[in-house]
Amino acid sequence: MALRMTSTTRAVLQVLQAAASRGESTYGLEICRETQLGSGTVYPILTKFERLGLVRTYWEDDSTEARGPRRRMYELTAEGAKEAERAAQRAAPVTHRLGWVR
Repeated sequence: MALRMTSTTRAVLQVLQAAASRGESTYGLEICRETQLGSGTVYPILTKFERLGLVRTYWEDDSTEARGPRRRMYELTAEGAKEAERAAQRAAPVTHRLGWVR
């Protein structure tokens, strides 16, 4: 299964990359908040990332002092970090213009 790099896919990958740069994992609803995307958009992307081996998932420990249900945590794998870097490079702004020069 190939990864199609849409703007929504890139946004989810950027949130995961930012969490990884802080040495942290993140959870789905936090990704939804940061990307301002709905859960019906974010969770299928995360599922695809997991199938491709780009993220590792695990359930938050019961021992944490957080209230509410346990969270499913997401973190980039080494391959996911490489893919995030490639996506960032592909999204880099063009430094030259194509077309007619006046």
